[in-house]
Amino acid sequence: MLPRFWATVWSLSNQGHALAENTRKTTLRHIDVFYSFCDDRYGVDSFDSAVSSRDAARTQELVEAFYLNLTSSKNYSTTAVQRWDAVRGFMLHLASHRSASCEAWRSLRSTLSAMGRMRKPQRGRVRFIRSIPASTLFDLLEIGNPASDRNPFQGVRIKNRNWLILNMLLLVGLRRSELMLLTCDALKSDVDMKSQEVVYWLDVTAGTESETRSTAPSMKTEQAHRQVPISPELANLYQQYIAESRYDSSEHGYAFTAATGAPLSAEAVTKIFHALSRAISPKALKKFSDRTGGKAHISPHDLRHTCATAYYATFMDCEQNRELTFQRMRAFFGWSVNSAMPEHYARAAIQEDLMQTWGRLFDLKISALRDIQHESI
Repeated sequence: MLPRFWATVWSLSNQGHALAENTRKTTLRHIDVFYSFCDDRYGVDSFDSAVSSRDAARTQELVEAFYLNLTSSKNYSTTAVQRWDAVRGFMLHLASHRSASCEAWRSLRSTLSAMGRMRKPQRGRVRFIRSIPASTLFDLLEIGNPASDRNPFQGVRIKNRNWLILNMLLLVGLRRSELMLLTCDALKSDVDMKSQEVVYWLDVTAGTESETRSTAPSMKTEQAHRQVPISPELANLYQQYIAESRYDSSEHGYAFTAATGAPLSAEAVTKIFHALSRAISPKALKKFSDRTGGKAHISPHDLRHTCATAYYATFMDCEQNRELTFQRMRAFFGWSVNSAMPEHYARAAIQEDLMQTWGRLFDLKISALRDIQHESI
């Protein structure tokens, strides 16, 4: 990728540094596609030249041409949507820094704001944010249990590791990358002054460990760095795994390791869930597929969906305050203070409740109809 002056300036800015490393790299790749488009159509270094000479009109021409190119087809892809988001954010950053002293750059900033985001293409099957159906989840947990005859993995240590991964994702709602960043000393404890009971939590953050994995895990946002309370039972499971089942390595302190002692990769975590999906019953897998709009495999993020949906209901049971529940969920799951994600899970929880309520009502109606038929015979 060729060096791009203003893209480099953006990457070194507070806005660029606020992004996780992988997100920043992806954004820079999208911006480089924009640069290449400008080079091909308007000449090499045309964009950097326009911005450096403070030519707002020329800069706007380049940006609008790129937008028209992305949206020229009705069947534009999700990648095109993400690309425009990246370029638009980059351009808003540049325009905002020049708008204070120049009307033309203020106009460009207003134009970018008015253009807004591209709508995501709605093609194929709809993906629903839904929790894993209860029957599917029970089957998954039965298979994942190290003592189960249906467990698809070989070796006690691997089975124990995968069982802990399953529980961590389901009960703590971690992202896959957060799981991969956990260290052996991530588990903390203290004595609660009121109850005099030992409380446990996990430090979910990026440490100082050296990173050798090809798909390097990272924290998604600044808010993703957090401390998450966990139960004594899960804390005990974590401690047992570290002491008895983890494959040690002197080169790093990551908790989850492969049989070689190397840090567990993102691809390995995905393969674990593919193996679990293949092992569950066809009936249970079909229920999951029907509920989620056709997904063929359970993913680590499906467990996060399930955890978030359950936590919404739990928090609302504790206190009937929707906004307080949303704030608690943002803190627990590592979302930004203005994130709309709690609303999506609230909707999913309400839909779950609606489906269960309708099922009970349907059963009652069928029972009543049978009674009427029986009386008429």
